[in-house]
Amino acid sequence: MRVAMVTEWFDARGGGVAVHVKYLTEFLMRDNIEVEIITGCWNPEEVPVDAPVHVIKGPKDPFFRLNISPWSSKEMREIIKNGDFDVVHAHHAFARMPLSALSIARDLGIRSILTTHTVSFMPDYEYLWKTISYGYPVYRLMLSNADEIIAVSAAAKRFISHFTDVPARVIPNGVDTYKFRNMDKRKARKIMGFGDEPFFLYVGRLVSKKGLFTLLLAFKDVLKEIPEAKLRIAGKGKLKPVLSSFAKTLGIDENVEFLGYVPDKVLNPLFSSADIFVLPSSFGESFGIVILEAMASGTPVIGTRVGGIEEILGEGNGILVPPSDPYALADAMLTLIDDENLQEKIVKRALQKVKEEYDWKVVAKRVIDAYKDIHK
Repeated sequence: MRVAMVTEWFDARGGGVAVHVKYLTEFLMRDNIEVEIITGCWNPEEVPVDAPVHVIKGPKDPFFRLNISPWSSKEMREIIKNGDFDVVHAHHAFARMPLSALSIARDLGIRSILTTHTVSFMPDYEYLWKTISYGYPVYRLMLSNADEIIAVSAAAKRFISHFTDVPARVIPNGVDTYKFRNMDKRKARKIMGFGDEPFFLYVGRLVSKKGLFTLLLAFKDVLKEIPEAKLRIAGKGKLKPVLSSFAKTLGIDENVEFLGYVPDKVLNPLFSSADIFVLPSSFGESFGIVILEAMASGTPVIGTRVGGIEEILGEGNGILVPPSDPYALADAMLTLIDDENLQEKIVKRALQKVKEEYDWKVVAKRVIDAYKDIHK
């Protein structure tokens, strides 16, 4: 079977979508599925992959980095037409290239699947989103070209249902349990060059929806009880200078360290070295791959009740707090870091959950089943 994997972005700024496409591609290839990637941008240092990558160049809009070249669809059509593909698998329901790929596949008689990675603000306001969707009939028509939709969480499935009647199934993001393993904390800290101080970790893009201002406010309260604690923030984004200035304004800048972009090869020791991983998203979090990476690395997680986060951390797999509530977040951070028994219970449950449901070996086989189903 040959699959064309289409994503608008294939670099660090592509966030979880780029990570998902990378690992799905690699694990499909391990199951003898031939995969080629079609994208509008690729940074091989940030997202290395062994599969062939076709980069369709063109001008990008300044806000979402969408390829707005009038010739991009023609170039993609030639790649898909000449590739002898059995499936076109498009990623992201609100980007230009994936939607164009669905139309091209339908026109060429090739089966297609769309994976939606999106949950927006107020995702359950059906009246609002259905009204908006019917105001853009061309968008609904483009979605209808997909034979089936895969949603990375139940929250993402509910959200996309406001825009289309195409049947959808939930197949979550995955994690490479060989790459992300429960390392000894002291060994991990030695690799990273960290001391023995208690520290909290955030990994992800530095963008508004991730709730990082809430995290800094919460950490200020944590320091009142644990003045030697550190907060390490890994990732790139336009908010970096603003967050740095905010930390100084709060008077906590000496305890907050911005690590910048962290290469793939050191993510496992980074996660394992932390006492607690925090994902304080305020909205728009359909899943959160970094949660799986932290869980697989043996680090307890605190997350917010936003989108798909609750689906991962429920049933004792982590601690959940309301979004945009620094007081609740600080309380959870202090409670968890002071309770080693609770940490051990959470880690034990989380490792089992990852093994049973989120290992990429398991997830990739479910995607292959979806490919087979659309050919029946």
